[in-house]
Amino acid sequence: MPLDRVYVWVGRHVSGGEAREVSSIVAAHGMMQVEDPASADLVLAIGDDRDILDAIQAVGDSDTPILGVSLGNSVSYLSSISLDELGSALEMLRRGEYELATHARLRGVVDGSTVVYAMNEIAVFPSRSATLMSYELLVDGDLVWMDRADGVLVATPLGSTAYALSAGGAVVLEGARVLEVVPVNSVDPSKRPLIVPDTSRIVIKNVSSRHPCEVVADGGKRVKVRREVTISRSERPIRIVKVSSRPSVRETLREKIAAEAADMPPSAKFVLKMLELKGPMSAREIAELTLLPERTVRYALSELLRRGLVRRSTSLRDARQVYYELAR
Repeated sequence: MPLDRVYVWVGRHVSGGEAREVSSIVAAHGMMQVEDPASADLVLAIGDDRDILDAIQAVGDSDTPILGVSLGNSVSYLSSISLDELGSALEMLRRGEYELATHARLRGVVDGSTVVYAMNEIAVFPSRSATLMSYELLVDGDLVWMDRADGVLVATPLGSTAYALSAGGAVVLEGARVLEVVPVNSVDPSKRPLIVPDTSRIVIKNVSSRHPCEVVADGGKRVKVRREVTISRSERPIRIVKVSSRPSVRETLREKIAAEAADMPPSAKFVLKMLELKGPMSAREIAELTLLPERTVRYALSELLRRGLVRRSTSLRDARQVYYELAR
């Protein structure tokens, strides 16, 4: 892999000192930082999984490989190294000691103009929760259904185990050449999750509600939608660089959960999965993402804390703000 030009994406909670440290490491290895990810040989996404998902949004349709770098001494679902390991990881890349994991990328065009990208899902929801919206679903130009629901989402195989699963969708094996359409709390019980070829052009049109509706990409990027959103698989996949031989967070969690799953409440399993996929979140953010009552979220978090599967951390910017993240 050529490593002459590097684009650095700095996450929300990365300090100025940490950002300067990354720049120094990059320069020390003879690499030049560039402003355009499309012109880079590598994207360094510094932060947690939420920041890496934001980086995927920022690079758009570029297929430049992305290396996720976690802060501290831990790794996350999408990162394979910590900041302390960045220098040695760049040397491993030069020696060809790495793997590239490819994942489908969704491309959404909102009202014919604004473009969003996603690794997990693109969803349409009213801006106010617990509010119904009306919409029509078309696949390759054919009307599939008209529906009233809390929302609707289109997920990749990777995203099928995220929000789509909580909305009643199926688990789709990674590598399957399909997309999944999931109505969220439809008033019509006959509206079931729909599996379509990943070459399909999916249109969610005539979107209307008592409140403005939004297109939400990977739970982060939000765009107001007035008429429709067209969703398809991007021709260019997302390429994630893996350079560490240490067990992944997924493997470690699988071992922990196997011992705990027999008596773990379903809400705790769901919250754990969301933290695995989305990165650190507050209890309120978890409730908004999962649509679980805040009382249920607090109970689930207390169970996960008791079992040592998550830990509580405090925001460096606001000591009153408490986040929950996976225990390492």
